Amino acid sequence: MNRHLLSRLVTAGLLTLAAAGAGLATAAPAAAVPGLDFQVGHSGFDSVAEKSATATCAAGTRVLGGGASITGADSHVHLTRLQPNGSFDTYVAVAVERAPYAGSWRVSAYAICGDEPAGLEYVSFHTATDSEGYKTATATCSGTKKLVGLGARTLGGNGQVVIDDIMPSGTLGWVTVTAYEVQGGFAGDWSMWAYGVCADPLPGLELRTASGTPIDSTDETVSVGCPAGKQVHGVGGMLSGGLGQVSYRGVYPLVGLDSATVVALEDPDGYANNWYSRVYAICAS
Repeated sequence: MNRHLLSRLVTAGLLTLAAAGAGLATAAPAAAVPGLDFQVGHSGFDSVAEKSATATCAAGTRVLGGGASITGADSHVHLTRLQPNGSFDTYVAVAVERAPYAGSWRVSAYAICGDEPAGLEYVSFHTATDSEGYKTATATCSGTKKLVGLGARTLGGNGQVVIDDIMPSGTLGWVTVTAYEVQGGFAGDWSMWAYGVCADPLPGLELRTASGTPIDSTDETVSVGCPAGKQVHGVGGMLSGGLGQVSYRGVYPLVGLDSATVVALEDPDGYANNWYSRVYAICAS
């Protein structure tokens, strides 16, 4: 087994998951998150090579998680930033073209907001800046706190670095993010960030996950829902076997916050190897 894949599976706790879609109950519940809300922001729809969008939480609420999606351009564009920004209570999404692309497209950001939960903290980890072809970063919650939301960002890749994984651990104690340079590599220096939103364990907190099947070489859309009575607070994804030739078109919660979706596409000239995607939803009452 590829050592990067093995490491990711161990880190994410997937080697102990009973089955795709299984929930992992965590520690005893603390305070609930009332006022859960969904906000959206869009970039312009044009042919600018890099775009950003910001979804802003209502006054008095905090950003807990969120996601992003791209409209238009197919696999010519990929996501480079999915960040819950606790300093401004926004969720920021950025997407960039792999190479100059004449068509119009846009990026959208989705913020999951709510009243401040007990023990709320925003954690992050930044890698070194260099020309390594693969990087990983892990942001860890402090003490007994658990993940509520998560995110990732690449810096300096000039469209030639793709986010591969945004994975919560099986215990919801940390988030691990990985990225690869695209086919042919990238001569410049780049780095990446992992982001986590943590809090005292929420009521009914659990991790739900589902994988694309069968394992093959086709574009995928994979969704997973929360159990009845629970809502999505954070969304993540994993690309197994993509190695820089598969990227995210979307990692996002649905408007009703009852499920989460990952959309992954092969690069414009296709990819012969088999791969699959996985979606994660952090659910709570």
